[in-house]
Amino acid sequence: MKLTLRLRILLTGIVTLLVWSHVAWDYFHGGVPTHYLLHDSRLPGISNWWGAAILPFFTWFLLYRIHKRIDLREMSVATESLSKIVIRFLAAVLVAVAIAVCFMNDIEVTDYIMGSLFILAFFFPLYKSEYLLGWVLGAAFTFGAIIPMGFGSLLALIFFIFYQLGKTLFGFFRSKTK
Repeated sequence: MKLTLRLRILLTGIVTLLVWSHVAWDYFHGGVPTHYLLHDSRLPGISNWWGAAILPFFTWFLLYRIHKRIDLREMSVATESLSKIVIRFLAAVLVAVAIAVCFMNDIEVTDYIMGSLFILAFFFPLYKSEYLLGWVLGAAFTFGAIIPMGFGSLLALIFFIFYQLGKTLFGFFRSKTK
């Protein structure tokens, strides 16, 4: 199955509907919240209005990147299927939701979850767009959309470096053992 234009429009529309419904609910039930960097009210705050405006474009951009990677190659060359992309996306959503739930309930395991992600980044391509999209959508309800977008993008860059470093080190040690 391919990530067609129609499917990308549908998915972006669903995300847009969900984020704007969430903001509308907040607006009519006490006001749209503002999220602060590092959860410190002395630092700049970012309203969920910004997330509602930017998240649909961010979703479209990441879906386009996924489309370019898996659909524009010849089928004999493509190594990834849409089902693999969906599994990666769902894994990222689950991790983000787990972190959000732990954060909201003051459960002190988020450091361990994040630490395990840094270790896994040496072995798995956690920098890919589907992971980033899953991370942002999974964390957006709790942290707004902008903070997960920025933090997730920074993590994607770090994970890319870790993954490339892991491949290089693995190749180096493999060549030394032959």
